[in-house]
Amino acid sequence: MSDHDDQDPGELPEPIDLDAHRNRIEFPDRSGEPIRDGYRVLDSVLYGPNGKPRCSAKARKAPGGICHSSPVKNQKRCRMHGGTSPQAKKRESRERVHEELQGMVSQFDMGPVHDPLNALKAIAGEVIAWKDAMRVKVEELDSLEYSTDYGETARAIVQLFERAMDRAGDFLFKIARLNIDERLAAVTERQLAMIEEGFFAALDEAGVPVLNLDTREKCAVAFAKHLSVIPA
Repeated sequence: MSDHDDQDPGELPEPIDLDAHRNRIEFPDRSGEPIRDGYRVLDSVLYGPNGKPRCSAKARKAPGGICHSSPVKNQKRCRMHGGTSPQAKKRESRERVHEELQGMVSQFDMGPVHDPLNALKAIAGEVIAWKDAMRVKVEELDSLEYSTDYGETARAIVQLFERAMDRAGDFLFKIARLNIDERLAAVTERQLAMIEEGFFAALDEAGVPVLNLDTREKCAVAFAKHLSVIPA
């Protein structure tokens, strides 16, 4: 018979949570303390005494409840708080590419588009060129072993090529629906007519009007030929 058989169940000691007891003794909650001397928080980012960002993830055992560890290179978190995770690496890659693209865009002229039809055709040409470049990349692949780093790169290239194909097809379909070639031809004809009118008006003001219809037509044909050799 056990020593506790005759003991009232209501008098039994409560079970002890050893994990909670161990954490309370060895790792006390320090979230109520101020952050370490020399550190400061600005826009939810923790900076060290040297002014460099530190890992600002929540950490109950750290002063102020904020992790003070050094982040992984090119990351915002330390290795204990996801700095080496695949998601963090992808986020860092996207942010780096975004910054590079912003720097490139700032170097280009961002003025108004005066000829949207030709600009649309130029964009379509870039889309097709990108699709062709991705096709070359796909043809250079030797295998698609997804379990290796090379496999991940190959998979990304194939995905980019598929997106480029979809984008090119969508773009060409939209241009076909716009009937853009006929619209460009109509614009060119109107522009040529305006230039011819200006040319003959200038001759009239200069005192050399062209009144004969045959001569006027010959002048217009010759004038158009000279315009065609002028670079756009």
